[in-house]
Amino acid sequence: MVGQKKWALLTADKRIRYNILEKKALAECGVKEFVFASGNLSGEEMAAALERALPKMVRMASRSGPPFVAAITRLGEVHLRWPK
Repeated sequence: MVGQKKWALLTADKRIRYNILEKKALAECGVKEFVFASGNLSGEEMAAALERALPKMVRMASRSGPPFVAAITRLGEVHLRWPK
């Protein structure tokens, strides 16, 4: 549904890109996924990182075709993780 609606997926599950079945589903459904790079962020820290990262996420989502997985760092940086 996310890929069909051309939405972006935001998750804290950074292991998705390592699971073969989940990676296949991302590819088949054309999902643009953003994941928090650290699993140890509080809700407040995630919100702050997301606020800083949002302009970069919008640029990446508009310039990069699906599928992809990009990481959001604690400082709000956005880095492409898959595919490379």
